[in-house]
Amino acid sequence: MIEVPATEVDETIDRLQTNKEVEHVEEDQPVYLMNAQPDDPLFSYQKAWVEQIDLSGAWDLVRENDTSSVVAVIDSGVDLNHPDLKANITEGVNLITPAKLPQDVDGHGTRVAGLIGAETNNKIGIASPSRGVMIMPVKVTENGTGKLSTVVEGIRYAIDHGADAINLSLGSYNHSFALRTIIDEAIANNILVVGAAGNDNDSAVVYPAAYPEVLSVAAVETGTTEKASFSNYGSLVDIAAPGTDIYSTSLNGTYAFDDGTSVAAPIAMSSAVLLKKHAPYLTNKQTFKLMKSTAEELSGSYLLGSGLLNVESAVNEVSEYKRVYGDTAIQTAIEISRNSWRTLKNQTLEIDGQSLEGKFIVLARSDEFPDSLAASPLASKLESPILLTKRNELSADVMGEIERLSPDHVLIIGGENAIPEKVLNGIESVGINTTRIAGDNRYDTATEIAQIVDGDTNQTFIVSGEKFPDALSISSFAARLEAPVVFTKDHVLPEESITYLKQDVKETAYVIGGEEVVDANVFASIPAMERERIGGEDRYDTNFKVLLHFGLSDSSEKVYFATGMKYPDALTGGAAASLTGESIVLVHPTREYDSLKKSLLYLNNQGINDYRILGGSEAIPLEKAWNLDQILFE
Repeated sequence: MIEVPATEVDETIDRLQTNKEVEHVEEDQPVYLMNAQPDDPLFSYQKAWVEQIDLSGAWDLVRENDTSSVVAVIDSGVDLNHPDLKANITEGVNLITPAKLPQDVDGHGTRVAGLIGAETNNKIGIASPSRGVMIMPVKVTENGTGKLSTVVEGIRYAIDHGADAINLSLGSYNHSFALRTIIDEAIANNILVVGAAGNDNDSAVVYPAAYPEVLSVAAVETGTTEKASFSNYGSLVDIAAPGTDIYSTSLNGTYAFDDGTSVAAPIAMSSAVLLKKHAPYLTNKQTFKLMKSTAEELSGSYLLGSGLLNVESAVNEVSEYKRVYGDTAIQTAIEISRNSWRTLKNQTLEIDGQSLEGKFIVLARSDEFPDSLAASPLASKLESPILLTKRNELSADVMGEIERLSPDHVLIIGGENAIPEKVLNGIESVGINTTRIAGDNRYDTATEIAQIVDGDTNQTFIVSGEKFPDALSISSFAARLEAPVVFTKDHVLPEESITYLKQDVKETAYVIGGEEVVDANVFASIPAMERERIGGEDRYDTNFKVLLHFGLSDSSEKVYFATGMKYPDALTGGAAASLTGESIVLVHPTREYDSLKKSLLYLNNQGINDYRILGGSEAIPLEKAWNLDQILFE
């Protein structure tokens, strides 16, 4: 283990990962004891619904911590002296009798509050999914009724007094402009708003739960997948949670069972708070999106939204959402292949006067980019995946993926110093042909591949063979245009590249990268009728300008994000992107920069509504990934 200051962690990891003697680097992280169940003595009365929504598994994943998050319970008030609640009650308001405290006399708000924020592991009473959160009691009803205008006033109070979330286990079947307006304001302030769907066994949903920005919660029978007999249902429901025989806090320091969407909603609310504790960078929309996307589908005659709440799945999905990755770059390449290729297409390829027919896979080095970068145009031409290997051996997992796809040929990129013969022998031992494509150096290898992929095009691309990012930016566009990619040195165009370019002088040669990457002398020496440079201030700006210049293909539906700090994920992802004319957007793992925002704005304006994150959280951290999601879709 190496200890460095927190400010030097990213730089140290980057430096070590470029060391050929280092197999893997990762940041140390804390571990926590996994409690089997809370020590609250009445927890046994809650186990049925806790197990039903896989809450214990979520508790194991989310460390216990103090929180200043505040949930406004807009209801009948709260028992302010309840031993399981009083430590977590913050200042509230009584809007029925303003001169009095928001003390509950009905019990409804107290039962809601217990499910949202009862202290957990305090050896008192019950547990709550959030394991404890600050409760803001906002009393808007008494004796079971209240006025809509008071509810609106209560929501206004919650917004003005810093609530992070609002629970509304109440409602009306009539739309209200005032209610909708104040709900919109709460959402605009990134406040989680959860509402009960209603208890009339009706296909209508009460307001405010009926508003699309509010998480509308229906109820299922605890321990089953059946709709609770009383629960509303229909197209306006977002999710379902247990809603019968729910044990919670009650008046005068007691506890009681209750039924209704009024208790299903706070279970969902408290679970949302737990999710936000785990990933505080999530917006309210993202939190609800995760809860809905991970809900367990319910098969029945009633529409209950996305299905039954599953809290463990929602917590796990924070790191899994739209992400394609493995533990290493080699594993990530395998996952990209599995996600993008069910089968391979038959192709014909001419190599050194020899015609190869059948299905192809491309194999390149995982830890040395020069030869590997040249693989991208070839894989794109063949509509084939790029798999990666270390120099010394082909892993069993890579061999397994090769055998799954059953190619006729594996094309080996680079000479024996890059990938030795024993790797080829292992592939050939299972009846698969291998063909090596290699030159005397990286520039020669690139021209060998360029001659193979050169289609009926009047364009060519010149990129640095000494720095990898610009080659990654252009790979999917070169594939779309069937244009060759040629490597150059920073300050001189290699003889191998000159020879190739003179064989078939193209109408336009695009130089990708600024003058610090490919200088003016190289630009001037390129044999072509016209030359055009597409370059920015850095690799990310160049990436944006390439995207803007060549645009999206007609078939483009999503975008691939990959780290701009290392090449393997963007390389192997580029082969997948080229299948459907998608683009690769390079991302810095921590730094904010305008060119990324410009890329996202462009994609948003083009109607792109899907994406994939390539690589694990070491490549693109979770917070960065969710920031991309927010910019692109909110």
